[in-house]
Amino acid sequence: MKFTPFFIISLLVVLIATLTPGNGKIAGNYLDKVAHFLMLAFLAYQSLKAVTDKEKIPDVLLASISLGLLTEVLQQFIPGRGMDIYDGIADTLGVVVAYYAYKKYIS
Repeated sequence: MKFTPFFIISLLVVLIATLTPGNGKIAGNYLDKVAHFLMLAFLAYQSLKAVTDKEKIPDVLLASISLGLLTEVLQQFIPGRGMDIYDGIADTLGVVVAYYAYKKYIS
């Protein structure tokens, strides 16, 4: 894999946004779901672009989905945060959409 600055930035954004302590308030009715979707979609897309061996694409997709779900599990241990299954679904949908965008525009 050849990681770009965009990949590193998107990974840091996901980790900082999901694993920093919060104030216990939700950003909005569905605004946080949109943020989860967009963050994981961008990260997955950048990860897919970094793949040099196309046979590794399923591994990248699994890693991206796993990262989204892992951050949700870890949030239950962070003050002011909580695990939310719908955030995990938004993360997973972001990865799926990124894959189809990658297939359409890159591969």
